[in-house]
Amino acid sequence: MNKEKVTVSSYFALLYLSLLSSIFMYLSFSSIKISDTASMLRPIAFIGFACLFSVPTILVYKEYKKKGNSLFSEKSKLMKVIIALYAIVYFIASLRTLARFDLFASSELFPGSDMTLFMLFFVGVCALVSVMGIGAIARAATLFTAVVVAATVFVSVSLLGEVNILNFTPLFKNGPFSFIEDSFLFTVQASELGTIILFLPEIKGDVKKHIKIWSILSGVSFAFILFFVVGSLGAFADTQLFPTYTAVTLANFGLLERVDALETAIWILCVVEKVSLYILIVTKCLRYCFKKIPSKYICFGIFVLLSSIIAVVSNDVEKFKFVSFQPLVIALFLTTVLILPIVIYVYLRKVKPNEKSEDVI
Repeated sequence: MNKEKVTVSSYFALLYLSLLSSIFMYLSFSSIKISDTASMLRPIAFIGFACLFSVPTILVYKEYKKKGNSLFSEKSKLMKVIIALYAIVYFIASLRTLARFDLFASSELFPGSDMTLFMLFFVGVCALVSVMGIGAIARAATLFTAVVVAATVFVSVSLLGEVNILNFTPLFKNGPFSFIEDSFLFTVQASELGTIILFLPEIKGDVKKHIKIWSILSGVSFAFILFFVVGSLGAFADTQLFPTYTAVTLANFGLLERVDALETAIWILCVVEKVSLYILIVTKCLRYCFKKIPSKYICFGIFVLLSSIIAVVSNDVEKFKFVSFQPLVIALFLTTVLILPIVIYVYLRKVKPNEKSEDVI
C-alpha cells in the first residue's frame, strides 16, 4: 500500500478528527463567554468562514489539477522559502497542541502529577505514527471517526438529563459584531485547512467538494457538542479551564458512572492523529529544504526538539500562556490558509499552463 497516497474522504476524516480535538480541549477565555447561548451558533458561522478562507486553497488546487504537479515539485527559491515557512508554522502548531494536551492531562486527568515522562512518551508515539505516512494516518482516521462519533453521541445521550433550559441565555445579547468576532476567533483554531495544499496531488478525489462537506459536518458537530456544554453547565462553564471535559464528567449511563474515561480515551486518539499529521508535515517540508538528509533523521530531530521544549514547559503553568495567545493563533491561521496560498497561486499563474516539473520528493 502506497503510504504517500490517500483518498479524499480519508484525508478529510483526518482533518475532522484533528479539528475535533480542539473543541474537546476547548480552553476558556475571559473575553469569550462559552456560557452564552450564541456560542452554539459560532460553529455554524464557522461553516461560512471556513468556506471563505478555503478559496485560495481551491484556486491552487485547480492550478495543480491542470498541471499534475504539486508544491514539492516546484524548483525555485521562492518555493523553498514558502515550504520552510510551512515547516515553521506547523512545528509551532504541533507544539501548541502538545502543550495544550499537557495542560489538559496535568490539570484534569492526573492533577498534581509530573507529566514530563508521559509527554515524552506521547511525543515519541506521534513521531512513530508520522513515519507511517499520510496514507496510513488517514486510513486510521477513517476508522477512528466512526468510533469518535459513536462515543460522542453516546455521551451526549447520557447528558440529556443534565440539560437545563434555564442555562440558555438570550441570543446576541452583546450585539452581532461581538458574535462575528467570536466566530472568527473560533474559526482560526482550524489551522488544518492550510494542510491541504501540502498533499496535492497525493489526495485522490474532489477536494473542493469535500472542503464544503468537511466544513458543514464540522460546524454541525461542534454546535451539537456545545449545546450539551452550555445546557448542562450554564454560567459554571466560564469558570472551568476545560468546560467540555467538565460537562462530560457529569455523564453517566446506567451502571457506567465513568463515561468520561471512555470519551477521554477517544480524545487522546484525536490528539495523536493531529500531532502525527503536523510532525509529518514538518518532516516533509524540511526534507524538501534539505534533500541530503533522510526523512527518518529529520523526524528524529523534530522529536528531540519537541520533547526538549515540552520538558521545559511541562509542570510550569506560567509557561502555558502561549497556548492561548490569540495573536499567535490568528497569525498561524492566516499565514497557512490565506497568505501563503495566495502567494503560491500568484506564482503558479506565471508558469505556463502545460509546464510540468519532476517531483523532487
